[in-house]
Amino acid sequence: MDSDMTFDPSRIKALTFDVGGSVFDWQTPVIAHVGQLAAHHSVELDAHEFAHRWRRRFFAVIAEIRAGKRTKMNADEIHRHLLDGVCEHYALPATDADKDELTWVWHAMGVWSDVPEALERLRTRYKVTILSVLSLSILVDSSKHGGISWDGMMSCEFLTHYKPEPESYRQGAALLACDVGETMMVAVHPGDLAAAATAGMRTGFVEPKMEEAGSAGDSSGFDVRASDYADFATQMGC
Repeated sequence: MDSDMTFDPSRIKALTFDVGGSVFDWQTPVIAHVGQLAAHHSVELDAHEFAHRWRRRFFAVIAEIRAGKRTKMNADEIHRHLLDGVCEHYALPATDADKDELTWVWHAMGVWSDVPEALERLRTRYKVTILSVLSLSILVDSSKHGGISWDGMMSCEFLTHYKPEPESYRQGAALLACDVGETMMVAVHPGDLAAAATAGMRTGFVEPKMEEAGSAGDSSGFDVRASDYADFATQMGC
């Protein structure tokens, strides 16, 4: 990354978006479904805590895969695998069918309200894509569910590295036929952006709509800091 240069949006050719929490609201549907499932089985539990425990374990498994401690699985396989232990932890007697249905909720995540218009503005000037650890199936289904379109979708399940390994960002840029410095990672998670910057990408931080693991951290060093997606599109010249 040309850290000694003032950031110039005209040098950017492609934007790669994180989506889990950044574009898609995973918390609302997952927490709601967990609450419904608990009520169905007459179990009292903290649905918010359940959902976030599941999410934290997901990223722990991703880290184990990156370290070579687990066989590679995609996000759907990880989500479903983890539910056995999470349900047991909360004494939730969910059936296999219950767990399958709960896993599928990730395929129907909502989209933050300011995203659709901002994406269309950005697509007039840039290649606008996804770069995510989520499965391609989740990316396609939730994008269709939310009524948004992309110029492309890149799931780390098809790359040789998972985010936040630097090589995953370089591979994403290469697939778009762009130099890594011509590509910007966009996310609400400072850790994701810091890793992208290490790989040589430019970085765009958007204030998160909901707090979650990974959304806290110093955002002062990123190329663009936006209050929302409309603000981000404006700062990017769209």
